[in-house]
Amino acid sequence: MLVSMAGARQKLAIAWFVGAGFTFTALLMLTTFGNNGQGAVLWDWYLPAVTPNLSLIVGVMFNDLRRKAAKGESVDSFIYRLALWLSLVYLLLLFIVPLLSPFTDAPLDADLQNSKLPLSLVQALATTALGAFYVQRESKRTPVE
Repeated sequence: MLVSMAGARQKLAIAWFVGAGFTFTALLMLTTFGNNGQGAVLWDWYLPAVTPNLSLIVGVMFNDLRRKAAKGESVDSFIYRLALWLSLVYLLLLFIVPLLSPFTDAPLDADLQNSKLPLSLVQALATTALGAFYVQRESKRTPVE
């Protein structure tokens, strides 16, 4: 089944910017109002986790504006949904990891360090799905959405 490329790209961009924005806001509040002195550790952990994918999304958006992307382009709905769900799972994990730290016996920096390997796996899957989605082109058949 096909979906509109423009609509799917917009939904992925919204998911990423809203998800990253929630975590950004939570971390900003933690570093502003929390007196734990762990601000640098939080930002060193968070920014590399979202910047590549957000940069990819923004780059594609600007490229679409520049080349005036055809409205009739369609993509396979499976690839789109896979990219969306992997992205949502990854963004949710990024949101909850620092918030769960007070409930563990380990210090925040240890919790963040311990989360890097499993998060890297999910990030790799989400990024690969996003890349596959963005390079996919279908003919101008009628999308279903």
